[in-house]
Amino acid sequence: MNIHPDTRPHSWMGKNAAFATLRIDQLILPGSHDSAADKQSPGGFFIETTQDVSPFDQLKGGVRVLDLRVEFCPDYAPGDPKRFQLFHLTFTGRNLATDIFKPLNDFLWGVERAGDTAREIIILDFHTLQNFTQEAHIELDELITHSIGRRMIPWNLRELSVSKIWYNHPGKNIVVAKSRRNSPLYWPSVHQQWIGENFPSTDRLKAFMDTHAGERKSDYYLRSIQCAKYVIAPDDFSPAIDEWFESIDENSYIQGFYIINTDWTLRSSIVKNCLHACLVRALTS
Repeated sequence: MNIHPDTRPHSWMGKNAAFATLRIDQLILPGSHDSAADKQSPGGFFIETTQDVSPFDQLKGGVRVLDLRVEFCPDYAPGDPKRFQLFHLTFTGRNLATDIFKPLNDFLWGVERAGDTAREIIILDFHTLQNFTQEAHIELDELITHSIGRRMIPWNLRELSVSKIWYNHPGKNIVVAKSRRNSPLYWPSVHQQWIGENFPSTDRLKAFMDTHAGERKSDYYLRSIQCAKYVIAPDDFSPAIDEWFESIDENSYIQGFYIINTDWTLRSSIVKNCLHACLVRALTS
């Protein structure tokens, strides 16, 4: 299939409008597993580190789905960013307000200042909410609305194609997927398909993904495959990821998936392959 996408990662969605006939849930998107557990994080931990660069730099590198695990920390005063800290197994030193919402706004404003329409669609997957009370959920909802509310794509737009969102609802860029949906702005949580163990072999992980490749998904709902594993620390098997998910045509393996979450995401070619795969899916569906 003769497709030559514009692969500039910071604005790869807006530069390749041919795939915009798809709905958001039909896109094939690169996600970073445990997005806040990166080498640049203030926590400075090693064995739990899953990414090389900050969430902001992940976005600039083309990642479009952030996997967020949030713990409510009531020992900090209301309004303190450390009330909502990001963790993997332990705290990463990052928090929602400073390390997700501000960089996300900065990223989208940067695209707009460069003269482009900010057509990049970002999914925030609130995968785990730990130590939350009823009051903490309300406080988090207020923080989300205050920080990114004007950019959020509400659930009631789920049936629209990406192009209709771009042109009929300009400035709407962010999907918040959250298990506790206290607002009509939120989408249902992402259904994460995980092997259920941390230390599978590469072959065993591939066999697990094979059982889900091409599996039917309910319309409008988001689903991810967890293409990640440990060998003491998170494993870098980027060559295998590049081989498995190479996008060539409508018969490529990557066409069986939607969100693909990986560790060390920007070490592989997953962004480029997801872009090409989106174009293929749009042209052949």
